[in-house]
Amino acid sequence: MITLDELGVEISNMVDDYAQDIIIKLEERLDETAQEIVKYIRSNAPRSGGSKPFADSFIAEPQGSGINKSIVIFSNEKGKLTHLLEFGFTHRSGKYVGPRPFMRPAYDLLTPKMLEDIKRIIEKGDD
Repeated sequence: MITLDELGVEISNMVDDYAQDIIIKLEERLDETAQEIVKYIRSNAPRSGGSKPFADSFIAEPQGSGINKSIVIFSNEKGKLTHLLEFGFTHRSGKYVGPRPFMRPAYDLLTPKMLEDIKRIIEKGDD
């Protein structure tokens, strides 16, 4: 026979285990999306830069862990150019260089699916 206290402890342990499994699944999905975004950026960003193309300088860097994990995506070598290429700029000569967006389209394309997956994982525990 099991007491109510023992039952409460066992249910609490089961909920904790389930929550830890969900956190792992959420972290994995976040990592997958970050890699998809980097891949998209690398294929759509300008290839200028000679032997070290701008497009190849993007990385995904995780920060934190568990429910506090976030991933920052940036150019680790040519970050000072990113906003100029993404939004356009006026050259010193006065010539306007139009925008060539590659970061925002990646976010707009891939983030909604990730959010749907996260919602499904939280609600149903699915992969």
